[in-house]
Amino acid sequence: MVAAARRGGWQSFATGGIAGALGLITLGVAAGSPTISLVPALLLLVALLGAVAVRIAASWPRLIIGIALVDLLIPSDGRYIVGGGLPFQLEPYRIVVGVLIIGWLAALLVDPEIRARRSRFEGPIWLILLAILGSELLNPGRVSHVQSNVIKSLWLFLSFVLLMYLTISVVRDRAVLERILTLLVSAGCVVAVGAIVQRRAGYNIFDHLHTILPVFSFNPASELENIVRGGNLRATASAGHPIELSNTLSMLTPIAVYLGVSRHQRRWGLAVAVLMLGDLSSGSRTGVIGFVAILIVFLWLRPRQTLKCWPAVIPLAVAVHVFAPGALGGIINGFFPSGGLIAQQSQTYMTGGQTVDANRLSRVGPVLHSEFAKHNPLFGEGFGTRVTGRVANANAIVLDDQWLGTLLETGILGVVGWAWLFVALIRRLGARAKLERGTPEGWLPVALAASTAAFALSMQTYDAFGFIQGMVLEYLLIALSSILLWLPPVTPGGSPQVPAPGPHDASQRIRRPDLRLRRSGPLYPGEGHAS
Repeated sequence: MVAAARRGGWQSFATGGIAGALGLITLGVAAGSPTISLVPALLLLVALLGAVAVRIAASWPRLIIGIALVDLLIPSDGRYIVGGGLPFQLEPYRIVVGVLIIGWLAALLVDPEIRARRSRFEGPIWLILLAILGSELLNPGRVSHVQSNVIKSLWLFLSFVLLMYLTISVVRDRAVLERILTLLVSAGCVVAVGAIVQRRAGYNIFDHLHTILPVFSFNPASELENIVRGGNLRATASAGHPIELSNTLSMLTPIAVYLGVSRHQRRWGLAVAVLMLGDLSSGSRTGVIGFVAILIVFLWLRPRQTLKCWPAVIPLAVAVHVFAPGALGGIINGFFPSGGLIAQQSQTYMTGGQTVDANRLSRVGPVLHSEFAKHNPLFGEGFGTRVTGRVANANAIVLDDQWLGTLLETGILGVVGWAWLFVALIRRLGARAKLERGTPEGWLPVALAASTAAFALSMQTYDAFGFIQGMVLEYLLIALSSILLWLPPVTPGGSPQVPAPGPHDASQRIRRPDLRLRRSGPLYPGEGHAS
């Protein structure tokens, strides 16, 4: 069937899809049970529509950019949902990601130019999958009590992984990679400006998108109440929380630095300042922690160039005072409270005769004793089984620590898997940065490594996997990092250099890389052209 679809092309696939759907419905009617065949028929038609829509768009990179723009510019915290009284929330990002994944899976069957590609990080990804599946199988009772939340968590994880592989398979050359990065930073600047305006005027422009998106209705119940620190409003903009906003903008800042260095355009220097101002407008310490991780990576890979930039701190501090007054003072007081930060984060208090774990560090010991110690240490208590928030089936407290949450849900294997993924990605990008030292292009692996380090370190201070905007951005950056590692490195003279095949690059050992330009764009090293 697949081969026939490939030989016949899209027209044959469309005809066969419609005929197959009608045939299923006809069989169901003839058997007296039309509802049995209705679901597979509808799924087939949805796959067909997704494939046709993607074919009409005819530009995968634009669709990837579309996902990035939807992720950054349209809130994904439940503020915007499909109207019509549906029994479930259908948010913009769910629709875009779902349709695109369906179209990509269909394209893998019928379009010879679209082929799945390895990420080069399959080891840690498989370990994470093993930890997730093992946690579900070893905790059937706990999973059954919160089955809907588990299904939602599994679907989100699977969709993010598929989105990552989709991006890796359709982005083939550096020009497209640069275009995606440019749009990511540009959209991030829009979010940052919105955050600055919200902090100064108390007006969130992202709460009024329904005036231009009539398909979606605004749900004010999902919006956070105004959060204040040091007497100043903490901005959320398009994010689900000020912490997520600060993490997102800190991850985009090194990408803006790369664009400024490689293109020698002052507007990207301005973009760096805008992103940092937007980050500080959130009043969150998490963004500052992310900047510390970014600074460490920059000092590791480009020490002299980084130290030369210290005079820029002075005008940046002046800009923060003008556009986000009180931001620096609030964050400094947040890091150095009365009695010390560790003492503050270890505080508990009594309510109703019970001790309540008030801050991050005070929760670690109790949850390790009450949850982790009672389940399999390798696989935890079940992926997606910790339900927090103001919902009827809530069974756990908010941790504000994703590494601790991962340890509880998927055990030691889950933590090792994620740590392995981040360390492997940063190490390979670091090796690439050293290989391309002396070239403007060599700043891109530095920037991507810094963004990943910022996300990984920020996971210590908030429940990162529970926020869509930051997670979609991180999976896209992992995909873009993989694409960069597939492309040949650039030498100081400006010409691409084919890297030596690694121990796992079997395709490079089998045949010589084909670097010729074709109509579909430059190919990856070690991959031939599909006939």
